[in-house]
Amino acid sequence: MQKWEYCAVVGVGQASSSRHLLPEYPALWHFAPDGCHLTEIKGKEALEIAKTIATLGEEGWEMVGCGNTDVKRHTLYFKRPKP
Repeated sequence: MQKWEYCAVVGVGQASSSRHLLPEYPALWHFAPDGCHLTEIKGKEALEIAKTIATLGEEGWEMVGCGNTDVKRHTLYFKRPKP
């Protein structure tokens, strides 16, 4: 049976001044059986998000969905087959 791993780019479009349960910056979240591993995406947001998405594609991740965290923030979901 095929097994999958998942990650998400969270906080796309997030203003750095709005900090709720999410980090100050957009972040890449890797979901794992032992929890969520977070890496903040710092720098010029549009450029860094684009680079993060391109890197995920190079690593075999496929974007499978998107959703709103709230009115100003979006989440992009990715999956790839487990080796």
